[in-house]
Amino acid sequence: MFYLFKLRYSQVRVISNCSMNVYVNINEQRVNLFNGITMKLDLDTFLAYQLINVASLVSNDLAKVYQSKFDLTIPQWRILANLAQFGQSNAKNLCTQADMDKSTVSRAIKILVEKKLLMTQINSEDKRAAILSLSEAGKEMYKKIVPEALRWEKELLASLNTHEQDLLISVLNKLKNKLQA
Repeated sequence: MFYLFKLRYSQVRVISNCSMNVYVNINEQRVNLFNGITMKLDLDTFLAYQLINVASLVSNDLAKVYQSKFDLTIPQWRILANLAQFGQSNAKNLCTQADMDKSTVSRAIKILVEKKLLMTQINSEDKRAAILSLSEAGKEMYKKIVPEALRWEKELLASLNTHEQDLLISVLNKLKNKLQA
């Protein structure tokens, strides 16, 4: 399909119309009509992309601390860390606390119980939702991992000065609060 119209006294003819790219001839030169007009994401500056990318890199690099030495996956570690922080919980709350889906949490809990790192108790208020807590073995493993995780964090944050570290935490908290509002 061809269109003919005037643009600043030059005759313009659409020579190709493919999705959002419309090529035209302007004074015998092929020009993408929407080049520079269509909205594009610059992934180097797009916040969501950068945060996801950095979070993935951080998570995978930290996992090296506990995966080979303690035979834990990322979801298993996150459950251990959350139970160490909050004491006890159920699977539903762990999904929210650790920001993981139900099936991932269920699989991780099953393995942690099999490894005797978690204890389960019947919830007297809701018999379907077991109360989970760290076993003595789970607490001991957590105590061994924490110093190594803190050492890893210190090495990572060494690339930032104290002001940048404080600013990073402040900005992340502001964004989290905005999104949770």
